[in-house]
Amino acid sequence: MFFSGFTLTTLKVNDIPWRLRSGGAGPALMLLHGRPETHVAWHAVAPAFTNRYSVICPDLHPELPPQRQAEDLLALATAMGHDRLILAGQDAGAQIACQIAALAPERVAGVIALEALPGMNHTGRDDMAYSLAQYESCWFGQLHPKPEAGAVQTPPEWQRAPDEQAGIFAPEAVADYTHMALWPQSTSSYWPQGELSLQCPLLVLWGKSGRIGGWYDPPTLWREIAHGHVSGHALDASFFLTEEAPGEVCKAFEGFLSTLP
Repeated sequence: MFFSGFTLTTLKVNDIPWRLRSGGAGPALMLLHGRPETHVAWHAVAPAFTNRYSVICPDLHPELPPQRQAEDLLALATAMGHDRLILAGQDAGAQIACQIAALAPERVAGVIALEALPGMNHTGRDDMAYSLAQYESCWFGQLHPKPEAGAVQTPPEWQRAPDEQAGIFAPEAVADYTHMALWPQSTSSYWPQGELSLQCPLLVLWGKSGRIGGWYDPPTLWREIAHGHVSGHALDASFFLTEEAPGEVCKAFEGFLSTLP
């Protein structure tokens, strides 16, 4: 069943309505989605943890700066009765999780970053493979159909999925992504502002067939800003880890959560 045991609600924090699903009981585990999705991206992962955690899955507010979102999500957790948090985020959600952890280190017990790097400085690291992979540049040097796919807001595979991709996205999830349309009004820069410093343990996950692992060794980059224990490994997926490999994601989460006090 889709999000079995969860309640869909909207809570207002600092005059901003935050749409979220919550379920379970125990310490707070906040799951933050990435682009171009909504909180529904966690539908195959979140229910696995409600027997031990209060799982909170909010929609982000991409039109707001990361600092403001971090402040509001901390206030949201407080309003729901949680002083301490474990955070997990995919892509842009990982950046918000890190902003929260840097803003209130005394409240964050651990962070899990999926398909994310700690910053956008690629100086001395980028190469031709990296440059050709960008949607904003070198379009006509990319393999078909990337130039065309990058020119629209909604990935075309969500509208007419090829056979090999059809099973990745649940119909309920696709309906939510297209109906909510969070990202078209997002800010031009989604990276946290200023230098971040993480004090808590960090788990880094990325897709074997995705870009991040092909460009970098993600844990090495995260150790530049994370001063707690950093671990991580690749999963059998490309980018949408929670929907391509939810079982592997859950297993990785279980191992990490078992190490936290």
